[in-house]
Amino acid sequence: MNILFVLYGDFHSNSANPLALYARELQSRGHQCAVAVPGNVESVSEHESRTFIPVLYGDVLVSPESVFPDGRPADVIHACTPREIVRHFVTSYMAKRPTPLVIYLEDNESWISKHELNFDEPALVRYSEKAIAEKLPVTLSHPFRYNSFIGLADAVAVIQDKLKIEVPPWVRCETVMIGVDLDFFSPRPPDTSFIKKYGIVDGERIIVYHGGVDQFKSAAIESLCQAVALINQSGIPCRLLRTGIRPLSFLSQWSHEAASRISDLGILPRRDLPNLLSLADVFVQPGKIDPFEDLRLPGKVPEFLAMGRPVVMPDANISYLFEDGINAVFLRDGTAEEIASKCKDLFADTVRANQIGRAGRLLAEKYFDVRSQARLFEDVYKAACSDFNSAIASAVWQSADGDLRIALVLARKLRLLANLLGVECRLNTANLLRQYADNVAWMERRVIGLEKSVNERDSQIATLHRATAQRDEQIGALNCEMASVLSSRSWRITRPLRFVARLARRVRDSLNRPA
Repeated sequence: MNILFVLYGDFHSNSANPLALYARELQSRGHQCAVAVPGNVESVSEHESRTFIPVLYGDVLVSPESVFPDGRPADVIHACTPREIVRHFVTSYMAKRPTPLVIYLEDNESWISKHELNFDEPALVRYSEKAIAEKLPVTLSHPFRYNSFIGLADAVAVIQDKLKIEVPPWVRCETVMIGVDLDFFSPRPPDTSFIKKYGIVDGERIIVYHGGVDQFKSAAIESLCQAVALINQSGIPCRLLRTGIRPLSFLSQWSHEAASRISDLGILPRRDLPNLLSLADVFVQPGKIDPFEDLRLPGKVPEFLAMGRPVVMPDANISYLFEDGINAVFLRDGTAEEIASKCKDLFADTVRANQIGRAGRLLAEKYFDVRSQARLFEDVYKAACSDFNSAIASAVWQSADGDLRIALVLARKLRLLANLLGVECRLNTANLLRQYADNVAWMERRVIGLEKSVNERDSQIATLHRATAQRDEQIGALNCEMASVLSSRSWRITRPLRFVARLARRVRDSLNRPA
């Protein structure tokens, strides 16, 4: 099977590392994998390029048949998230060559987009699709488009069960969690060369965190750093070793003593991560229970678990797989004080910490082994290909390239599925699909009509503004001309004559007035 992964960024993206592992395992199972990126294809490592074919979006669209060594196009497309840049590529590709489509959901896409726009629900509905698209980065999902895109998939995989709520009932959906190389990330004694390199002293407790900083995670990471400061203030020497993109800028505002307990290491080679993680007494995945945290699966958590050390994490996302105090330790509110308290408890009870770490490793082996997760993806691909109807796909996608609204494309697919099912199926599913399609199309056309009316109104207002500006410009010119006349020498010289003329007119008018 030729599998084309579509990544929303380059090979430094958060999703790139687990994707490379899946590609490695799928290749070992006899499949060919290619990864399409929008740019910076050079960011791929030499090791990764041996497990998949790196390729640019543009090159794939020019010649889909040239991507794979066997000269055939992709048998299945794996869209890494429904973000706009991925949706645009997939739509263009499908218009050329309809192909079974699998979409992978990794986050609460709508929540992230609304917070990027700084919009709440009432504010969001006041903007048109086009206006939102102009404000929203293409690396995020469009809040009015991503649901329709998901509905067009032949199958959907979600990174954790709670995300299934985003998938409509006519689309096959399976949970495929993050895969981890359990040999690469495995329990081991602390690496003595790293102890020396980072100046770790006897008795110093170590917390390791590897991950980038963005607007959604910065507050949680700052709470973790503040917790380290509180632990030191309590008399327990503690250090945070942090690696990842973007420095911790807030440390510049801290005292030297507090900031010195945070070692911000920058970006390290991935091959060094297990030995860095081996230094940890405790791992902390900071965060609080909110819509962002609850509908995702932080990629660090499976790697933390695989190292066999105790993990402190929010009681959110996949916490339903754990037992608090048995194979992980839960945070309820994620404050610095709570993090510090949980860590100190683990520092004080080495036997309990080791038990939790070993139990966490068993959980990693059960749920996050990349080999089993790759097999799950393989099953999803086979199901998508099995459910794929080439005639329907051709009719759906043939005119989807360009400006056609994605909701109308979905409505077309649902009508075609209804026609395929007929009218005698159980619960009259065909009529339900047809009715839903009609409602989707009607609402989308209504939105188009409203947007057209708004655009016409805005055009009229703009025309009035231009006319007003021209009038104001003309009045200003006349005022300037009048001021010039009034200040001229001739106007001053003739002033007595104008006075006499006005007086003569008054006398003449009074004589002509009836008695």
